[in-house]
Amino acid sequence: MVISRAVVKPRFVNLLRLSWLLVLCWYEIGTFYHHTASCPWPDEALASANTADHVLLIADPQILDHRSYPDRPAWLMRLSQFIVDLNIRKSWRATLRRHPDSVVFLGDMMDNGRVDMPDEEYARYVRRFRSIFKHDSALPMYYIPGNHDIGLGGSSPSYRFSDHARERYMSSFGPLNQRIALGNHTVLLIDAPSLVDEERERTASGASYAEWSASHPDRTIAFVQSFARDVDPAQTDRPILFTHVPLSRPEGTSCGPLRERGTIRQGRGLGYQNLLTPQVSQFLLHSIRPSIIFSGDDHDYCEYVHTLPSADTKRPSAPASIPEITVKSFSMAMGVRRPGYQLLSLVPPSPSPDAQTIAHRPCLLPDQLGIYLSVYVPLIILSLAVLLFTNVQRACTRHSSPASRSSEWTSLDPNDGAEPDYDLPPPSAWRSKEFPRPGWSRTCSFTLFGRRRRIIISSARLSGALVAFLWTGGGAGDDESRRRRGVLKGFALDVRDVAWAPLVLFVLIAWSVW
Repeated sequence: MVISRAVVKPRFVNLLRLSWLLVLCWYEIGTFYHHTASCPWPDEALASANTADHVLLIADPQILDHRSYPDRPAWLMRLSQFIVDLNIRKSWRATLRRHPDSVVFLGDMMDNGRVDMPDEEYARYVRRFRSIFKHDSALPMYYIPGNHDIGLGGSSPSYRFSDHARERYMSSFGPLNQRIALGNHTVLLIDAPSLVDEERERTASGASYAEWSASHPDRTIAFVQSFARDVDPAQTDRPILFTHVPLSRPEGTSCGPLRERGTIRQGRGLGYQNLLTPQVSQFLLHSIRPSIIFSGDDHDYCEYVHTLPSADTKRPSAPASIPEITVKSFSMAMGVRRPGYQLLSLVPPSPSPDAQTIAHRPCLLPDQLGIYLSVYVPLIILSLAVLLFTNVQRACTRHSSPASRSSEWTSLDPNDGAEPDYDLPPPSAWRSKEFPRPGWSRTCSFTLFGRRRRIIISSARLSGALVAFLWTGGGAGDDESRRRRGVLKGFALDVRDVAWAPLVLFVLIAWSVW
């Protein structure tokens, strides 16, 4: 009879389980907070950073619904929606750690907010958006409409825009055009999709901007002209302009080194237009004369500087440079590997022309697709390979002959000439770590179904359960049964033993941010 003095523990199973737990903690939580913590507010560039007002800019989250990918089967669409929603929730939670004073959404809050749907379905869609971007009620939130929110141009029979898209938007997100104050700066938020349609109508009618504004006083052109009339020519501080659709620029203009690929080119299709037309872009620049422009819609980052000649003909000066920043999409599903957002720091305008009162900084979020493809997939393949190898090795060695017994095996056969070594503990073994003194314990008694019950909670039981969860994965009996399994059965059970704890952790993480 042969017994084992050492318990053969499933080391690879335990190591893989612990590795997966650590990997999930970092890539599902830690990396999001690390990215936001490594991108601080750009206050150091301001004249008086102590009084800075912090504005968080979010572009194109485009919350998906069942219409977003019509070619995908229903189960895959639901899975895509869950993964994207979870990613945006984690990004939003981490971004709020920057503690902004206000938040501005640059349009396209929902992927299909413009689609003709029942009012109840639209209300559920808005509630889902608000549940993803949960925030303190004291945090001011501002929105501008995007083409996915209210539509742009005509629709098609298979993809019909709602006739009440603008009214639904205003009831859920506020006015189409707004004039607000942030950090003592005047800020204009304009309805760019409606401006695209309005400019087409104005051009077809042959009316000037002044004539069109007088006949359509409740639309975007009239809003801009009204602001231009109210501006004091002697006023030195210029407003900040927020628009969903970027302004026109020469074809092929570079967007700078922070863009992932290509540039913004003029284009138009069903429900979209990449850039405002040159004529309406000049109308905005001359009427508003903004100090800086922030736009969205393109999903990728872009920097461009517009040039505006001096408006004072009596005292000519150098042309004004107006930077435009196109903010990255906040969603992993919008064709960019690294989603992002923009931090904007403002201090009150200064009479000194050299004092910088506006500073901004682009920030990047984790590459969720890269995490799946470069971390999770290779780790899954490695885990399966290791588990398969260990089970093949176990199957090949379980029928080893007595001649191959190691020195760790002791024979109990009385005819065996070898001297038995029973390895009994010495009298003082109770002092050693192998025989620790009993720890604390608590007994709880209660009556259940008419019978007296008792539960004993002890430090030994709790520590044993914790060790079993993180390391051993079972008792010695389980280890002995592992050696008698076949390759496929052992492989399947090892996969189960590795996977259950990471899956539970993933569910807990998803539940915590939901």
